[in-house]
Amino acid sequence: MAKEVKEIYFRPHHFLCALCFQGRGYSPAFVANFQLIMDQLNSIHGDETLITISGHTDSICDPCPNRLGRKCSTEEKVTGLDNAHAAALEIKPGTSITWGEAKKRIAEKITLAKFNQICATCSWKEYGICEGVLTRFLPSAQ
Repeated sequence: MAKEVKEIYFRPHHFLCALCFQGRGYSPAFVANFQLIMDQLNSIHGDETLITISGHTDSICDPCPNRLGRKCSTEEKVTGLDNAHAAALEIKPGTSITWGEAKKRIAEKITLAKFNQICATCSWKEYGICEGVLTRFLPSAQ
């Protein structure tokens, strides 16, 4: 049985990152931590997991080699991603939603065109992983 994460905090852009996570990341510790979070979110009651929206580094960032305390070494870029995702998903730091509600918002508010806009500066975008997942997940992509 996987260890359960007690509280989960996500920067706004990490909702799409979590939905599209495929076991890759910045370091083995980063991937292991992200997988632990995803094991909880993908569990039988995962959609009920409450996620608090953070305005700085979060649960996914904890072991990231780019983390500098409460900021990222590419904070300006990451803040731009957060702002774009927060606006698209209509979420804001300090509030909480369940993983099920987050997935519903993604399905209702994100299109492939919107994804290409809000994730334009993401270094992971070029790998096509997220677009592949979103093509299968989004009703608008069917």
